[in-house]
Amino acid sequence: MAQIAIHYHTDPAARLASGIDSFIRGILRHAPEDLHYTLVGATTDEHQRPVGRYCDVDVGGRAARFLPLISIDSEGRRSAVPQTVRYTAALSRHALRGGLKRYDILDFHRIEPLLLFARDRRPKNVTLHQDMVVIRDPRSDIAWRHAPWAYEALEARLLRHADRVFCVRRSAVDRYRARWSQRADRFAFMPTWFDSGRFGVGSDSQRTEARQALRAQCGWPADARVLVFVGRLDRQKDPLLLLEAVAPLMKASPDLHLLMVGDGGLRGAVEAEISRSGLAARIALAGARHGEEISRLLKGADVFVMSSAYEGMPIAVLEALASGLPVVSTPVGEVPTLIQPGVNGELAANISAPALRDAIATQLARQGHPGPGAVAATVQAYRPEVVLAAIYDNHRRQAGLTPCSETRESPTWA
Repeated sequence: MAQIAIHYHTDPAARLASGIDSFIRGILRHAPEDLHYTLVGATTDEHQRPVGRYCDVDVGGRAARFLPLISIDSEGRRSAVPQTVRYTAALSRHALRGGLKRYDILDFHRIEPLLLFARDRRPKNVTLHQDMVVIRDPRSDIAWRHAPWAYEALEARLLRHADRVFCVRRSAVDRYRARWSQRADRFAFMPTWFDSGRFGVGSDSQRTEARQALRAQCGWPADARVLVFVGRLDRQKDPLLLLEAVAPLMKASPDLHLLMVGDGGLRGAVEAEISRSGLAARIALAGARHGEEISRLLKGADVFVMSSAYEGMPIAVLEALASGLPVVSTPVGEVPTLIQPGVNGELAANISAPALRDAIATQLARQGHPGPGAVAATVQAYRPEVVLAAIYDNHRRQAGLTPCSETRESPTWA
């Protein structure tokens, strides 16, 4: 059995809303029996999951091995010292004590920890969840935006030591292949995925029950039309742009309501803007939610909205579509490859409040067409059993085991 260590500062038992966190939880939850994974991560609860101690955590009904090296905020709020810096320092101490000798393969979801393993001969893989050219975008809130040249130099030095680099952005894959043309086969597009066991259309009765429960929970009328946003309240997701876009629509349509699921550093600014808008009775802040709760909320809403300034391939969009919910989004990252205007949602013409407002209005005018089943059908290729096969088979090859995906259906994004 191959032993694989996944390195990233996340807690699989916490309600962390990041797509990277969800991606890693999926790897752990769907892992095959011939591959054994340990997440070398961070804890949000030092009493239940102490720093420096191995424990087993429940990930979607599956036990996963977990070793936290640092403590992080339970709501994902940033610390004064970047979490990556704290984590890499702790990982260095752990490695010097011999804590990683048991593993056959090392996986990373940020490049910075690779600094510690440039001379390590074990197979090393990196999954990049963004095309990092975004750090030169003035809308970026990634810390590297203050020194993009330094990140680019670090990337050039470190990625050559990786045996396999998966990217959730095609643009990043194309850029790396052009730069390292002699080893272009190291780089591969890796889409994100949705949890097909949790996110689905459901029966008519389940959807009716979810609609009634959502409106009752928020104190809204039974016939309220509900827009739902799921994401961190930060500059990347740009919830203030969303509020600017929906305010005119809500003022013109008294039955239109907005549910915002998530938390983050902009919560205070969001609360202030909601109060200023005069729409507080029709905008609900649900805070961070997890798994089944989000699934029920999606089934009960009418349209999913995303106002991001930049993205990789957001899992939240796939979860909404898989739940039969049409998506309206800014045209960022891989989202334009997922949204088929008039079929499963609408794309804003650009990243602005007027453009997003117009796209939402267009979708609302369809009055529930197409139906949930037609919407969900557009993302069935992004089930975990299809997407994650590439990661598992890469680990099998590196461990000298037999790959198994030849019998699986071919992905449509290749």
